[in-house]
Amino acid sequence: MSENKQSKQHSVGRPRSEASKMAILNATIDLLEKTGYSALTIEAIASHAGVGKATIYRWWSNKAFLVLDAFFMTTEPHLYFLEKKSIHENFRHQLYDLARILNGTLGRTIVALVAESGGNSEMAQAYYTNFLVPRRKDAKLILERAIAQGEVHDTINLDVVLDMLYGPVYFRILIYKKEVDAGFIDTLLDQVMISIGAL
Repeated sequence: MSENKQSKQHSVGRPRSEASKMAILNATIDLLEKTGYSALTIEAIASHAGVGKATIYRWWSNKAFLVLDAFFMTTEPHLYFLEKKSIHENFRHQLYDLARILNGTLGRTIVALVAESGGNSEMAQAYYTNFLVPRRKDAKLILERAIAQGEVHDTINLDVVLDMLYGPVYFRILIYKKEVDAGFIDTLLDQVMISIGAL
């Protein structure tokens, strides 16, 4: 077989694999919205995506990690900070987007799965590494910039402030079983901003 022919075959195979992955992830999201997590099955996802079960198991060991990857895929383009906005507007923008994601079926499912899995589980570690850590790093940069610009007190503890901002969102969803609405975010944000000298 010639080198050119081999290259052509590999270039054709890779897009097919990516297309199959996207079809599986999108099928997972669609079915999760319709049936909920407990009724979601690999068989149904495979049928909806037009692939065999073996194709799914090639990439995911179970439906929990498949749902987790679907969550990562949908959240990646949406949670970001704005370069030229104040600290108040930046966190308002991000908390609104986070609330919209976590209020949805996919977001609530992931929060519940992570909470039920235990702190040292592979699920919790994957969520922490791929979702929480990158966003917390970005949030710290926003706080550090605000300190440098004199927007907030330079004595604040960055980790405590971030827990103050994000902790109540998860608490409201996990413990109170309520949606995180704009009124809740506005009140939370105002209180935190007052405490760090941003208002």
